[in-house]
Parts: sequence; structure tokens; C-alpha cells
Amino acid sequence: MPESEIRVRTRVLRKGIILVVVGAALVGGMAALASSQGRPSLVASDVENVPVEGTETIYGLPLAWENAQMFATWYDVVRLTGQEAKVLEAALAPLRAPCCDDNPLAKCCCERGGLICNVVRSARGLGAYLVHEGYTAAEVTAAMEQWLRFIHGDYYVAKALAELGEDPLEYALFKPENGACYRNLCTSPLREGGCGGMGPQVIVERPTS
Repeated sequence: MPESEIRVRTRVLRKGIILVVVGAALVGGMAALASSQGRPSLVASDVENVPVEGTETIYGLPLAWENAQMFATWYDVVRLTGQEAKVLEAALAPLRAPCCDDNPLAKCCCERGGLICNVVRSARGLGAYLVHEGYTAAEVTAAMEQWLRFIHGDYYVAKALAELGEDPLEYALFKPENGACYRNLCTSPLREGGCGGMGPQVIVERPTS
């Protein structure tokens, strides 16, 4: 297991909240303890923010980094009927692209230039597969969001903090609107909070020398 996966860093924040982060990009789980001032806080059981590796899914494959390549390949090979395409469109509609959340998951910022990053490609590949397998639009939405929360947990934690009135920058996180695309992380590995590349090969982590 990579050191970045098992390293636990504890940051004592000046607002009195202790945030424990597991993993370099918060993937693998997180916990936050309530402050002495009684403000709302994220808690360890709040798994919708960052589900851990091995979390069960409705489609029978536990969340795992090695699924990224398979899901991205589904984006290329799964062909939907006209009706299935409508279901996928409905499933995509509620979701934003976590790497550039001023864009919908249905059309991320890369696609204006004829490209697509592997965060979006893997999520939409999973969605296409599930629609083809007969899952409902609501089920597909939930499954794609669960996958995105797993591979881009830092974005969802930052968003949750912002919604609580906290500044993500004070937690050593970026603001939700400043996602990976806008921090030049398009070719960085998924495990490092990047987009995993723009080509057919998903970059999950840096190769070991």
C-alpha cells in the first residue's frame, strides 16, 4: 500500500476544529470533531462525503482504484439505445464535474476543446454501463456520485465545509470552484487529486522507480 494511502496527518486548525485526514487527497476516509464552540462539523460516519475503498456499491463491485480503467473503457465501448441514452442524460443532469464544477458532468470543460479527462470519462463510463444493465436514472446518479466522491473526495469535503460556512483554505483544501482542471492537474494521478490524464490510459498513481 502506498505511503500516501496510509499516512495520517492531523491538522489542528485555528478555529478549534481538529480534522484528521487519511490519504493525500482525503480518499480513504476522513473525520472531523465538533469544535468547542458547537458549530456544525463533518463527522467520521458521514460517509457520503468520502466513501472508503472497499465500500459496497449497488452494482456489486466494491469501490477500488483499479476500477478506474475499466469504467473509463466502458465509456468507449458501451453503446446505448436511444431510450438508454435518455436515461443516462437524466442520470447525469444533477451532477457537476468535480474537477471543474462550473460545468456539468454531462459536458466538462475539457470537451469544449474536444477532449475528456479520466475523472469524467470513468464516471460516465460507469453510468453508461449501469443504464445498459437496466438501472434507473436515480440509481445511476447515486452510483456515479459515489464513484466521484471516492476518487475526488477532496472536492466534496471542501464543498461540504463551504456549505457549513467554513473556508476550505483554512483546512489546506482548495475552494470548490478551484478544482483540478483550474490547478493544472489534468495529467496528475487520480490518487493525487488530479484528473488521471486525458488519454485512454487512466493515470491512477505515479509509477514507482
